[in-house]
Amino acid sequence: MQSNNKTQKDSPFFSEFSYDDAFRTMETECDDIVIPFVNYFYNEDYDESAQISRLRNEHFIEHEDQSDEKRITDSHFKITQNGVSKIYHIECESSTFDNSILVRLFEYDSQIALDESETEGTILRVRFPYTGLLLLRRSNKAPGRAEVIIQTPKGEISYDVTIMKMSDFTIDRLFENRLYLMIPFYIFNYERQLKKINMDDDKTEALAEEFRNIMDRLDEELDNGKLSALSHNAIIRLTHKVVYKLSMNHEKVQEKVGGIMGGKVLDLPDFKVFREGKAEGLKEGEKERQQMAQEIKEGEKERQQMAQEIKEGEEKRQQMADELEVLKRELEQLKKDKS
Repeated sequence: MQSNNKTQKDSPFFSEFSYDDAFRTMETECDDIVIPFVNYFYNEDYDESAQISRLRNEHFIEHEDQSDEKRITDSHFKITQNGVSKIYHIECESSTFDNSILVRLFEYDSQIALDESETEGTILRVRFPYTGLLLLRRSNKAPGRAEVIIQTPKGEISYDVTIMKMSDFTIDRLFENRLYLMIPFYIFNYERQLKKINMDDDKTEALAEEFRNIMDRLDEELDNGKLSALSHNAIIRLTHKVVYKLSMNHEKVQEKVGGIMGGKVLDLPDFKVFREGKAEGLKEGEKERQQMAQEIKEGEKERQQMAQEIKEGEEKRQQMADELEVLKRELEQLKKDKS
């Protein structure tokens, strides 16, 4: 088994990434799949005009011994629409749910609230984010919702932690609600069955066929304009990474399902190309903007020069008119003197 794992890790498709890295990558790179995810998660109604701003995701948690520990949130962002802004904090959790997760969420939320705090005279106003938790692994202990209650000298206040469980979603439900951000983790719904699937060729082929269909449906969403090319690329690549890693101990599943998806990944443009293309597009746009600004500046300079020439011409015309008036009066005076 060790030699097999060594061979798998030597594969170009293997990477030492955690599952929350996949979530963080999509949240950071793919606005068009974050918006429908937040809409479903929090019953919001954001449309394409909503603007996403990524916020600081590194926080330092102070322990009782005065030491600091750096923690990185999976997602911390602000969405603004029609002048109204809301801050969101969502964690993607691959561990089995327990109450320590709520403690960690509150630690993050507290740091986020301090980051967003405002001081008005002797008043410190803190703003807690809309908090959520996506649980990847099936668990009977996982609740449908959670609540954080804060006891203060003036009484209790509380806020909800929205929880979604991957096991509650079929692939049809994910596509129907445009929850593309969750597709890379769909393989977790089969985690407990992977050993049996790996021992049965028919079941292995059935699972492979399901992922073929998922890839085809993603292509259709791209063709229909429901997915950007960047998000389409990211979802497929990250789905492959998650499947490859989760099936490390199930050779047939990894060979069949991973092989199909690996071939698909090889046909895709490099994820980096999209980012570079986007950066290049912004660079070209900025270049054109600067060029237009320069042309406007030069046009304004020419306009001012023409205005100056017109002004000087008017002054010269007035001077000539004044001189002509003087000559006219002198001529009239000469006529009077002769008479």
